[in-house]
Amino acid sequence: MSGRHNPERLAWIVLSSAFAVFCSMAVLIPLSIYGYMISATQPLPAELTSVRGIVLMGDANAGLSTSVTDGSTVTFSENYAAATDETSQAIITFADDSSLTLYGSTHISLQESEQPRFGISSNPSRVTVRLEQGRIRATAARSKTDLLFEIVTPHAVVTLDQGSYSIETDGENTQVTTRLGQADISSPQGEMSLSQGQRIVLNADTPLGRPLPAAQNLLSDSTFTPESLNNSWESYAIVPIESVTTTASVVLFQDQPVLNLRSQGEDNVHSEVGVVQMVNKDVRDFQSLRVFAEVRLVEQSLPGGGQLGSEFPVMLHVAYKDAAGNDRDWFHGFYFKPAPDNYILYDQPDNSSERIARGRWYPYESVNLLTTLGPAKPVFVKSIRIYASGWIYDSMLANISLLAEE
Repeated sequence: MSGRHNPERLAWIVLSSAFAVFCSMAVLIPLSIYGYMISATQPLPAELTSVRGIVLMGDANAGLSTSVTDGSTVTFSENYAAATDETSQAIITFADDSSLTLYGSTHISLQESEQPRFGISSNPSRVTVRLEQGRIRATAARSKTDLLFEIVTPHAVVTLDQGSYSIETDGENTQVTTRLGQADISSPQGEMSLSQGQRIVLNADTPLGRPLPAAQNLLSDSTFTPESLNNSWESYAIVPIESVTTTASVVLFQDQPVLNLRSQGEDNVHSEVGVVQMVNKDVRDFQSLRVFAEVRLVEQSLPGGGQLGSEFPVMLHVAYKDAAGNDRDWFHGFYFKPAPDNYILYDQPDNSSERIARGRWYPYESVNLLTTLGPAKPVFVKSIRIYASGWIYDSMLANISLLAEE
């Protein structure tokens, strides 16, 4: 018998269908609401502060049209970009106390900055920063379960756990250093993790290697070859008269290429010869900065460091700027011929010397310049110079490094 002739059966069918729809809606609507509450996001607020100089910012697609002056703070939103020049520095602070410090000549864009809209969501907040060039210090205030903090560089995606990290790229290479925490690296060459106190250098052509110690050499060329001179190392000489000849050359000594600084000719005449390498590195975020070198003194006619304590057969010179922007210098000299009592030999944090054995290689390691120089410590290293000065001298130097440690 059809439902047309059985109203009772038809009623039960309608009632059952309505109940099924009701039950479905009773389940699906809360699930949909719950799903929305779990997945819904809202912006994670951020602010940009110019710590020093003028910082440019603006929409990443429209250009950097806003200037943020020294000490000013502005809102920094998703899809914004910021850039510093060699004289400026900025910090981006997120609402969860995570932060991003931009050092000189750095360009970044904030691709993502969001957090769950509702407290019941277990999804992490997300911060994604693209580092186009320069050096940043990223501090993740929470673990990866609560904050997915990613730095995208031309060579890799770096995912940060709770901790502090340095990331630097110049277009050809990307360097990642962990001061505290763990960084996961994903690149076309493979994947790896960096633990505290480790770093890695990435580029497009080299397979992933093993993590390196956090200490890094700020010099582009630490050894000496004939090609080094007047390339990475620029030579110079100060010779007042023609009867004195100075040379800065690379010679082979004991099967090792070394830098040889010599003065020949008339004695008791001042001359100077040396080499300079430009460094141009911001070091304010490092904990240690030391100079390493191997020194060998062959000849020295002027005792000590001369009457004024400024003329040595080998002198190391680091030119830098302090936090106030002042140009400063650090010197350390080497000699083997004792100085008379009336000659000056400085023993100061920024100017010192030491007597070493003649004709023997001496491995030198400086003190930590970032602690011994106090308020006058370096924040930006301009250059390093190796030179000899005095009367007649003959000196050698090999394997110089300017090691900075996170």
